[in-house]
Order: sequence, then structure tokens, then C-alpha cells
Amino acid sequence: MSDEEEIKTDEGENSTSQETENCGKCDEYKLGWQRALADYDNLKKDLMKEKDGMRRIVKEDVSESIIPILDHFDQALKFKPQGLDATAENWVTGMMHVRNQLESVLLGLGVESFGAVGDIFDPHSHESVGEREDADAADHTIVEVSQRGWKLGERVIRPALVVVRS
Repeated sequence: MSDEEEIKTDEGENSTSQETENCGKCDEYKLGWQRALADYDNLKKDLMKEKDGMRRIVKEDVSESIIPILDHFDQALKFKPQGLDATAENWVTGMMHVRNQLESVLLGLGVESFGAVGDIFDPHSHESVGEREDADAADHTIVEVSQRGWKLGERVIRPALVVVRS
């Protein structure tokens, strides 16, 4: 073999080994890029979970601030005087409209009230504040609601305070 043929053979081997080395680097860079992309996707998912958790916490905090106001409206309505003149009756109607607006804000946040006369007592969502005999009601049913309960989704924000038929 001549010197010229040896040089061509060496250059061919060098170019093949360099191509192999370059392909190895390309694969390495590609794997690094894929890992970075997967990490970014995981970060986005984690941030969405965290954001949803923060939203839930804010909804609960706002709800816990509004619910006592609605309780005061409900208590005031229980003691509304009879025989009011038209001006006072209009004032009461306006106040009940404000109450309804507050309740619609809670509904918009996904917060619902629960606990009604005739419901079956559930110790996970109701708190018994007394027992009463009632011939018209079935055993372990609610005969009076002292304070409505509130829940956000399946989570109970505040249990309903109820009187149960014993």
C-alpha cells in the first residue's frame, strides 16, 4: 500500500470516528433537552396544583368571613316585627336583597348551604344541639335548624346546628 492510500484510510477512519462522536453528543444533547422538557412539564403541573390549592384556601377564607353575616341576617329575619308600615317593609325587602346578593357570591364560589328540616341526621355534616320528640318526624331526622351548615364541594366548612328527633 502506498503512503497516499494510507493517508486516505486514516482520514476515512478519523471522519467516521468523529461522526460517531458527534452523533453521541447529539444524542446526549437530545436526552438533556428531553429531560429539561419533562422537568418543565412537571413544574407546570405542580404550579397548577399549587394555584388550585391557593384558590381553594382563598374561597374558604372569604366564605368564612361572609357566612357569619348571613347568619345575622337569618337571625334578624326570625324577629321581624309584624304589621310594619310600607316604608319599613320596603327597607326590610332591601336588606333581604343584600342578604341574597351575599348568598349568591358564596354560590358563585361553589359554597352551598345544607341542613333542612326533614333531612336525615349525619354526624359528619350536622351537629346536634338538642333532641325533641315529634310524632310527625321519623327517628334521627332534623326537626329544627338552629344554624345552616356550609360546604365547599365535599368539604364541610361549618356543620349545621340542628335539633334531632330522638
